[in-house]
Amino acid sequence: MRRSVEIVGWGLYLASSWTWCIGMFLPILLLRWWGWPGFVAFAVPNILGCVAFGYVFTPETSRRFVARYAPSIRWFAWVTIAFQSWFGSWADRRLGMQGLLGTSVNWSDLCRLLPLLFLMFPGSGRFWMIAGTVCTVASFALFATNGLGALNNPPVVGTMTPISLAWAAPFMAFGFLLCPVLDPTFHRALQQSPSRHSFAVFGVAFAAQLLFAASTFNAASGLMFVAWPIAAQLILQTTFTMCAMVSVTSPAALRSWTTAPAWLPKFIGRPSWAGFASVLALPIVGMALGRFLLDLLTAITVDVPVMMPASELLASVSSLTSAGEATYMRCLGFYGIIFPAWLLLKLRRVPAAVAWPAIFVAAAAAERGMVGARTSFLLVSLGVIVIAALWQSDNLIKEPEIAIEDGRSQP
Repeated sequence: MRRSVEIVGWGLYLASSWTWCIGMFLPILLLRWWGWPGFVAFAVPNILGCVAFGYVFTPETSRRFVARYAPSIRWFAWVTIAFQSWFGSWADRRLGMQGLLGTSVNWSDLCRLLPLLFLMFPGSGRFWMIAGTVCTVASFALFATNGLGALNNPPVVGTMTPISLAWAAPFMAFGFLLCPVLDPTFHRALQQSPSRHSFAVFGVAFAAQLLFAASTFNAASGLMFVAWPIAAQLILQTTFTMCAMVSVTSPAALRSWTTAPAWLPKFIGRPSWAGFASVLALPIVGMALGRFLLDLLTAITVDVPVMMPASELLASVSSLTSAGEATYMRCLGFYGIIFPAWLLLKLRRVPAAVAWPAIFVAAAAAERGMVGARTSFLLVSLGVIVIAALWQSDNLIKEPEIAIEDGRSQP
């Protein structure tokens, strides 16, 4: 009985850790552009890619991967934290979320501050299993309170043509099939859950979360329907995701997960107040800087029109909202092309002299496709990465294999 409870608990933890501002807002844009087919093209590879992670990896291969690629996993987590923090502030100011909960507290401030607690107090596996369960159940309750909304009459077509979706669908599948491999919370769940079937539980729960997001689509405005249960879920899920990401990458994470991809600076262990302060201050400064840069990008997009192409993709209620959507889409570029491309090229052992230029060109093409409403460029972006992944070199030096013993890596 206890084993079954833990399997379900870790599955619900995954459902909450993977419900970001992508799963809660991108369905709105996809329904606007392509109707229900666009949502399906996003949801299916998203769910399948995440569930497949638990059945492709084993706890042992997961430990090997984390030991080898810990820096990349940390970058994935930190970019995700900055993305959630920025989105919370933008949703407050531009989507009309502020004040819906009947409180003067700005929930974006809460999203920024609460994760800092987990820098020093990461929480045990049992804590996160319970917290994830509570968070997911609360989201389901908010879904029930808000009602089916747009699910009662889902749009069949949108503002974009069906052929444009055909260009975009492979691009979305590429990102969502590979990105779970860099998510530290997935590795934690696989290593600490008693069964990989937690990922099957996750698939069902996460599908419900995506349906909740789709139900909030407001066909009249092309944006999210604004109501307090929706605002509450945004608070809940973005905060949980940031807290979970901090808890598995902070130096203290090793206390509750011995193979965590924790950030361990070289001066760790030195008995100096300066070293201790740096361990705490650098992540805080980094999170604030990431948020600031995204706010700056949004402001530049408003003031410099060339950065916001006049296209149907960004047609919205105001220039400020469109600017925020442009920043949002550019952030998605990390998960659509940069992170998955880096992972694929790294696994293929493509030389850095080939890999990074390919990623740069692919990102430029993705910018044109995602923000400029020329979705055929998304296939160009994907094609560049595929060609680079086929690169072969006889002089390529293979990386040493890593053996895992008692949670420690040895060459």
